[in-house]
Amino acid sequence: MRITLIIFILVAIFGFLLYNKYVRKDRNIDSQKKDDKNTDKKEGEDLPDFEKGFFERTQAGEKSQLLLTLASQQDCAIIRSLLQAENIPSYTEGEHMNNIYGGLSGTMTTVVAIKLYILCADYDKAVDIIKNYKMDSSGYTIFDKVE
Repeated sequence: MRITLIIFILVAIFGFLLYNKYVRKDRNIDSQKKDDKNTDKKEGEDLPDFEKGFFERTQAGEKSQLLLTLASQQDCAIIRSLLQAENIPSYTEGEHMNNIYGGLSGTMTTVVAIKLYILCADYDKAVDIIKNYKMDSSGYTIFDKVE
């Protein structure tokens, strides 16, 4: 009688664990699928505001240009924040590539230069912002204005 009771308890515990692992997991997946179907995201809604504005305006016909190349991911993030504060949209290329190529955080070796693009109409204001930001002059290159 004791052995039967112990076996019954072990089977119940094992059954409960399997139920939690498989049945509840399936229910969570189904509810996530329903949530995904209910949210109607338009294309580009997952972009940050500065990139979204950049692409909206370039698709509307405004010209863009390479503003500067940077060596530091930290400086890039700060400059983009300063530009965003002044409503200047921007776009970067290669921002995270140095992490892939083995750069050390903080003292990153530059393998790939980070390219920062802006709209041509915002060039003068953006250059003023960058010049007011105290940064090591060897860490970036500002390009001339495209006419």
